[in-house]
Amino acid sequence: MEKNVLLLCQYFYPEHVSSAILPAQLAEDLAESGHDVSVICGWPQEYHDGNSVTQRETYKGINIYRLKYGNFNNKSKFGRMINFFSFFMSALMKLPKIMKYQVVMVYSNPPILPIIGYWAKKLAKVKLVFVGFDLYPDNAIAINAISADGAISKMMKYINKRVYLNADRVIAISSDMKNYMLEAHKELDEERTIVIPNWYTGEIEHSGIIKNDEFKKLRETYQLIVLYTGNMGEAQELDTIIDSIINMNKSSKYENVLFVFTGHGSKKDKVEQKLMNAGVGNTKFYGFLKGQDYKDIMNISDVCLVSLKKGIEGLGVPSKTYGYLAYGKPVISIMSDETELAKNITAYKAGFNVIQNDVDGFITSIESFLANENLVKDYAKNSYRLHNDLYKKSISLEKYSRMVDEIIK
Repeated sequence: MEKNVLLLCQYFYPEHVSSAILPAQLAEDLAESGHDVSVICGWPQEYHDGNSVTQRETYKGINIYRLKYGNFNNKSKFGRMINFFSFFMSALMKLPKIMKYQVVMVYSNPPILPIIGYWAKKLAKVKLVFVGFDLYPDNAIAINAISADGAISKMMKYINKRVYLNADRVIAISSDMKNYMLEAHKELDEERTIVIPNWYTGEIEHSGIIKNDEFKKLRETYQLIVLYTGNMGEAQELDTIIDSIINMNKSSKYENVLFVFTGHGSKKDKVEQKLMNAGVGNTKFYGFLKGQDYKDIMNISDVCLVSLKKGIEGLGVPSKTYGYLAYGKPVISIMSDETELAKNITAYKAGFNVIQNDVDGFITSIESFLANENLVKDYAKNSYRLHNDLYKKSISLEKYSRMVDEIIK
């Protein structure tokens, strides 16, 4: 007997990374809408607090099937590749099961996973939906992680061409991504490629009550707190931020400005070391924050930062932005002013956009907020309005639900 919808992804509940929470919240919404929803996912590993899980579980009406796979060091390229292929092989063994569903929604992580959805489409005529959180190998080529002519690129281009040609729907998470995909992959057609943004996955707490004593003291000490959260890696434009902070450190008029960095990534240690070597004192670094600590750090911040390396535009959207907007925080974005995100922030007066390497522009943006408390408040209201108009969770979930209903007919 045919079932309804299957989500095929590496990360899922109870892991606490956004690439696990987003499909979990989508699955929950589809189940609440009356769909029979199942998930084939990886066994929780690095993004899990350690509570025991079972191989099969029914959670909020979702049938979860967990697959064990390699647990090598994800920080090394070799370990990451082994984990990817290990999970892929475990998922491939489930192909007969996957072929029994009406709709198979496959995610872009790991990059080779979507070929399983393609095979299910070819063998059993399932309806195939590809969800592109990231575009591989394009993003890896853009940051010089792999060669455009290498074996990995050729393999991924082979996979992508078949998935894009045969998918009933291809989900891009921004208009920039859709435009890039249509330009770079001629096998795609515009009608099957739709934009559904991601969303903020956490709980929003606007009470203003700060429970973390250290964060509370920071709020009492500094006039303006500028926050950077999330990944600090090759895809993020960090030099503009670093150079701006170092320049500002030379003047006493910025002594009441604190820059807070929280998260992880391959460049986090480099950022911290470079600022330390320059003798910068008004910075704080924390690890990956969640729960009450994340709420507290968001509530004490006045302005938030998001950035993209030049050439990365269209290949992804920094998920941290959804949290910033959900909390109603003015945003300084560092990216091309032609990106959808930069245009929306500017149009809504929810912050400022600064082109990569424009240190003077970045410092001017900070000065504008430092000199005018009312500007911070006004842009905060506009930021929250932007969230509610374009990036609210219910808006995107409704688009997914409508899309599934359309292709099942």
